[in-house]
Amino acid sequence: PFVTQLGRIYLDMLNVYQVLSENISSAVAENGEVVLKQPLVASMRTVKKETLKLISAWVGKSTDPKQVCENFVPPLLNAVLGDYSRNHANARDAEVLSTMTVFTNKLEEHITPKVPEIFDAVFECTLYMITNNFEDYPEHRTNFYLLLESINQHCFTALLEIPPQKFKTRHGQHRLGVQTYHEKCR
Repeated sequence: PFVTQLGRIYLDMLNVYQVLSENISSAVAENGEVVLKQPLVASMRTVKKETLKLISAWVGKSTDPKQVCENFVPPLLNAVLGDYSRNHANARDAEVLSTMTVFTNKLEEHITPKVPEIFDAVFECTLYMITNNFEDYPEHRTNFYLLLESINQHCFTALLEIPPQKFKTRHGQHRLGVQTYHEKCR
């Protein structure tokens, strides 16, 4: 089965993801965000995106959500979420949000304990990106709202476990983003 094959290379894939992430972050820190358009950095970003697409495709076809949640989710969250939250806004990949949505849709209640960790890494930085300017980051915007919809549908209890002050702040930011987005669309 494919789980055996993926299991053999999974941690190596995540290590490559982390090394590329560190290289991209270093390049941006040294040379500014203009470096993101250079072919080498663009290629590194493509490898990161394709890695996430492969993992998402596999999770989407998996038949044992408990095994996926126990064995494959923790290393992925470790490698991907910290990178996403630390990166410069233009270096953040919308594919991360898409991958989290696939995981939430497929793993449903099995991933509920991980939702606060996902929220901590992606919520505020993504919301800032998409509410600061409504023309930039269209993929992030779409994937962010798909992730929220998926969490609401499959892991609603995780939202109830968010501490009240954090929930209030996040709800207010989300509401502001939706209101401003709808006003902009008029």
